[in-house]
Amino acid sequence: MFRKLAVLIFIILLGNAGFAFTDDSHSWDALKGRLVADGFNREYVDTVFSASSLEYDSAMMARKMRALLKRRFEPPAKKVAREKEFDERYIGPIMLAGGYSYLREHYGLLQEIDKQYGVAPSVLVALLLVETKLGFTLGEAPAFNNLANMAASPDPLKFFDALGYERLEEKDMVWLKKRTQKKADWAYKELSALLKFSSENSMVPTEIPGSPYGAFGICQFMPSTAVHYAVDGDGDGVIDLFTRDDALFSMASFLKRHGWKNSLSKKKKLKVIYRYNHSMVYARTIYEVARNLEKIRSTFGPD
Repeated sequence: MFRKLAVLIFIILLGNAGFAFTDDSHSWDALKGRLVADGFNREYVDTVFSASSLEYDSAMMARKMRALLKRRFEPPAKKVAREKEFDERYIGPIMLAGGYSYLREHYGLLQEIDKQYGVAPSVLVALLLVETKLGFTLGEAPAFNNLANMAASPDPLKFFDALGYERLEEKDMVWLKKRTQKKADWAYKELSALLKFSSENSMVPTEIPGSPYGAFGICQFMPSTAVHYAVDGDGDGVIDLFTRDDALFSMASFLKRHGWKNSLSKKKKLKVIYRYNHSMVYARTIYEVARNLEKIRSTFGPD
């Protein structure tokens, strides 16, 4: 399924990446077996899971399920607060000044991307500003570790004591088991995608920093998004979403393949942006940032 060369490169990197088999390696057996059954190279999988930084911990799944249980048992709110229009933090003068400075500095590259994908420079800069503060906040959590721990925790009995409930009724326990399995399956899908993407681009998967739920790179793609939409923007033969060109081209690729056109109505643009992050507040924030950047550009120009 994967190129033998990538496996060999990864194993060579092993000696320089702090790998050593951990005492709790048996905790990964079921997960490793599932990956191999799905076509991953056994040697590659064993090498990845031998990382000294990788330790089984069900705490993340416990936190997620604890939050869902709390929501399940809380009485419905008497009055639902009106959803805010957009996140005003990104429309302030400091954020917009940073966004405009980035747009001006990289305007030539952004124009090139616009010609190829039909995505306006202001939209890409708006996405980059909101996602990672223009590449300055990438997240420090090991994306692989978090996804692996969630994927390896499909049974709530593994962490029941951490949920804060002495016992649950049978119907609640059935619900909890279904939700935990669903989240574990989601994490497994993203973990598989991360292994595929890192293998194809000669990356050490356990050394990729990301968000608590596995988004990584300047553009904060989930692994499955990276596999399907990321492109080699700078033409060096690999896709590195921590580099400017690859990240910007990949963001444009994602938007175009979800139907983006600069001529779309506001309503249709919001629908496309929503696919990037399933939140209408998020979508409207991106739209407002882009609109304000266009106003600044029309006043002061790109140079």
